[in-house]
Amino acid sequence: MKLKLFLTFDHELPLGKLKTSFDASLFEPTRAVLDLADELGVKVTLFTDILCAERFKNWDYSNFYYPYTQQLQDALKRGHDVQLHIHPHWLTTKYENSTIIPSHKFMLSDFRENPEFNGISGIIKRSIDELNQICMEVNPEYKCVAYRAGGYNIWPSTSEILSALHSLGILFDSSIAPGYYFKSNISEVDFRNLPSKPNWILNPENYHLSSNEAGIMEIPIATIPKTPFVVPTRFKLKKYAYRAPITHGSMIHSGAINDRIAQLKMLFSWRMLTFDNYTLSLKYLLRIIDYNIKKHKTADTLMLSIVSHPKSMGDYSFELMKGFINKIQTKYPDVEFLTFAGLSKLQ
Repeated sequence: MKLKLFLTFDHELPLGKLKTSFDASLFEPTRAVLDLADELGVKVTLFTDILCAERFKNWDYSNFYYPYTQQLQDALKRGHDVQLHIHPHWLTTKYENSTIIPSHKFMLSDFRENPEFNGISGIIKRSIDELNQICMEVNPEYKCVAYRAGGYNIWPSTSEILSALHSLGILFDSSIAPGYYFKSNISEVDFRNLPSKPNWILNPENYHLSSNEAGIMEIPIATIPKTPFVVPTRFKLKKYAYRAPITHGSMIHSGAINDRIAQLKMLFSWRMLTFDNYTLSLKYLLRIIDYNIKKHKTADTLMLSIVSHPKSMGDYSFELMKGFINKIQTKYPDVEFLTFAGLSKLQ
């Protein structure tokens, strides 16, 4: 089996109110990610929250938009990758007296019939156009080829989202985390019933298997099911509180939902492979890879994403990142760390 891993980082500000600074919450930790990747000789992909940047072009060009573009361009110059991440709530978010007032129109489906933004396809097009413009300044051959949905909300309005992405040249998606379930006051994600294949072509109707070989290929986020022996997160949050990074902003999701069934589903939601969960150990992250290799042992190739967020990364996160890359390379000497731009050249 060929093991191909994608080190991906959702390049975004806190989605609620910002408590620190643009630099502390986004630019500094992202620089640390790029520096560590260079040190380890691997390439990463920044899935960048482009609509946030588009809004800050008018709100605060000097302190956010300009350094934002410089960071993306620096990543490309270093040989890393930059791809599309859309949090559409920025379109109706307000910025007053240097304070972000987030909109609760969180999913692309919330804009499905919004004529102001030309619906879902209009939002996706303006996002790709903005990203291409920034990246082509340093790489005239740059082309946006991959997408991660904000909040993993590739559903509902799946058909409109995937059709728009495909028509605009998107070749790969990395929004899906098998077994993951989440529900809040503004969002619901349900990935509990998915194809058994490690990678597949998305069907515009239900993001399952499609016979259309020219469609969008899914590179899912690596996950593992919870077992009865996993210590509940609420205990580990206290035990490992000393590992916690600085909190740069508030969550946009409501912390409580009056839905017992949804709460039960979240309790058994599968866990993602990430460097920004300080309750996870290096041993556990390696177990996630081993689980997926065993699960897909008959496959010729296994392609998986690791998802992290610079805004949520502290010293422990960087220890995990370094340890994971070194251990994986030792255990699986033929592993490849790829980017989506690199994968597109292999197609």
